[in-house]
Amino acid sequence: MAFFFVQWGLIVVGAILHIVLDRMPNRRTPRRLVELALLWVLVAGGAWAILGGYAHIGPDSTETAEDIGYAQSFFQWEVGWGDIAIGVLGVMCIWKRDSFMTAAVIALTLSYGGDAIGHIMQLVEHDNDKVNNVWAIPSDILQPVAAIVLLIAYRRMAPKPAPTPARAG
Repeated sequence: MAFFFVQWGLIVVGAILHIVLDRMPNRRTPRRLVELALLWVLVAGGAWAILGGYAHIGPDSTETAEDIGYAQSFFQWEVGWGDIAIGVLGVMCIWKRDSFMTAAVIALTLSYGGDAIGHIMQLVEHDNDKVNNVWAIPSDILQPVAAIVLLIAYRRMAPKPAPTPARAG
């Protein structure tokens, strides 16, 4: 449970500090605020996904599986690398924006949406009420929803291209 609270604390506090300390000329414009919030959801969330992925494939992977209510298996190895891939996509948004952020949000949504469904199924069908199964559900839903909402807002706030004058023919 602490894993998920720390993640969201890092995202929220990091975004707020970044907004307060931002030195860009367009700082504190609505679009810049949304951009920074989106970046913290993707980048800090991505770094956290890399850590979570390592927990699935690293030396403590058996303990990680037990904390979720699973037995260690090869599927955990695959989930770990999937989390790392999602994390790398998120972290790369530091340098790549625009359509790359869209790709990162799509991958995050598909992966975490599927994870949320799996955790809910484990809870409902198999009475898996282990803390790290149950507490993964809000984060697996909230992070993609936040990313989607912020990405849509960011795109809608983009400056409109200047009309090009028609050439006389």
